[in-house]
Amino acid sequence: MRNEINNSLRITLFPLFVLLTLNFLFFVSDVYAQPKQLTDTVKRAVLAELVRSVSENVELNGIKFLKGLETLDDNCNYSITSIAMDGYNGPNKIVYLVSLGDEHKTVRKLHVEASFDVLTSVYVAAKPLSGGTVVSGDDFYSVKQKNSRLPAGAITDIGEIEGKRLKSNVAQGVILRANNFGNSQGMKKSREVTVLVEGINVIISTRGVLSNDPPVGGAARVLCNASKKEIAGTLISQDTVRVKI
Repeated sequence: MRNEINNSLRITLFPLFVLLTLNFLFFVSDVYAQPKQLTDTVKRAVLAELVRSVSENVELNGIKFLKGLETLDDNCNYSITSIAMDGYNGPNKIVYLVSLGDEHKTVRKLHVEASFDVLTSVYVAAKPLSGGTVVSGDDFYSVKQKNSRLPAGAITDIGEIEGKRLKSNVAQGVILRANNFGNSQGMKKSREVTVLVEGINVIISTRGVLSNDPPVGGAARVLCNASKKEIAGTLISQDTVRVKI
């Protein structure tokens, strides 16, 4: 009789046990799926804002949640209601204030750090080139490279290559630089350039006009278009001066 009762209890309780186990597994899956889904959504929104405000050639290296993630409810579904820049957190790092809304119209705010870089076209020798060669379109090709990793003197303007004469041999696969060309030793004053002003927690891009004739890699003086003040920096490429403050 006792065995029959135990068997009956097992038969009755087993489906309930299976149901509770499945509910537990589904609950845990929902809880842990939400952060990844949220991260992907925020990444897409941050990238769209970077493309809009920085450059269409921007590359998002990653995001980091600084504040606010702990206030979210794992059981709620969130959508982004707004995103706005909230300052810099270092070179090529922008902090965004991201507002989230749930199905109950409760608004939560996240502080998110975005690490990014801007891609620039540089030009690579398609074959071995001898000194004295007048470079044409078949002699090189373009590739995108991160601004932060551009070699000093790398040419980013195709007009500085086509029809120009090499002053020395260049091996296949080498990025073309200003010092490869006999007429590219220095830049003439009055040429407009991009000025990158870099501080500990900020990087600002502006435009200005060269006040001297600096070589690539040399000291440059620039009269800024906006402030009408002259600042000093380093000419890091044909059209870019870096100023550290």
